[in-house]
Amino acid sequence: MRFLLENVPYNEPDDSVTSNQQNGNEAEVLGAANLLRAMGAEVSWGSRNEDGRKIDLIASYDHPWIKKERVLILVQVKSGPTYGEKTVDGFKLFSASKKAVMRTSHPICLIWIDREIQCNYWAYIHPHSTPSNQTYKDNHRISPPMRFDIARSQSKFIPNKQGGKGVIMPFGDFSDLKQRRSTVLNEYKSLKNKNLVNPNLGIVEITRIGWRHMFRKNRAAQNKESSLVVIPYLEKIIQDKPTSIYVSDLINKAQDNYKYRRSEYVLSYEDVKLFKAGATNSVKVVIRLIEEIRWPEDWISNAYLSQLIDRKVSLLSSYYKE
Repeated sequence: MRFLLENVPYNEPDDSVTSNQQNGNEAEVLGAANLLRAMGAEVSWGSRNEDGRKIDLIASYDHPWIKKERVLILVQVKSGPTYGEKTVDGFKLFSASKKAVMRTSHPICLIWIDREIQCNYWAYIHPHSTPSNQTYKDNHRISPPMRFDIARSQSKFIPNKQGGKGVIMPFGDFSDLKQRRSTVLNEYKSLKNKNLVNPNLGIVEITRIGWRHMFRKNRAAQNKESSLVVIPYLEKIIQDKPTSIYVSDLINKAQDNYKYRRSEYVLSYEDVKLFKAGATNSVKVVIRLIEEIRWPEDWISNAYLSQLIDRKVSLLSSYYKE
């Protein structure tokens, strides 16, 4: 049996100005569908007035580490070569995109869709963001880890204390290094049973990996002493918002039908005090955390997705700099 359409030529997509409205609508639908699946979000279209204020979509989902809280994001969708381009390991967002969506009163999540290769990327644009071209890595592709990344981006609005203010660390006595190390090790082990929640990254696990990394044989003795000073105050510091945070390393891999993402975050706390040699001075405490996320490769169509996303944040090291 032959179908009547078999002899009809296939349609070629029209990417010209003539089809801008239709292509824009299709991009919004695609962006909404991917947000809904990637984040488990409730997504609605903006009203006529909201659309006039450059708000295409409104999405909300349960906060990943603050119970009974919802994350609310406003979304603007852009597509095509005017607003961005694909790079080898991510995408470049052009200044035209930022200028088109930046607001003065609130941040907005910008989704850029490459219509040629059918991929979606996101960027979180704050009112104070610089309106210039910006390159993002492939971790900004829309996928399940986005639910954690958006929560981290919004953490600046959480009313936690910041920078380790009020923490005073005594340098202490290092004449008996073996005894000092044994005492601090016991304090380190006690942290394993405590629910340490960092406002930016959520629950932080204290494991042997961190201790082994900080006290490996080839690490300088001075750096080991620095860690021994910080560890007893780690609980207080890590639950503050950091003064600054950035990703120092990012690794992606696929295995057994799952995708993995490993990110190393560097958190700086610049309001901590150190009491040493009879004087109290400001120091910067640096905490390095490893975040690992695993999710199914077929996440778009997987009916069990929320049960199959795993995430773990672990301490790698902590020390201070004078």
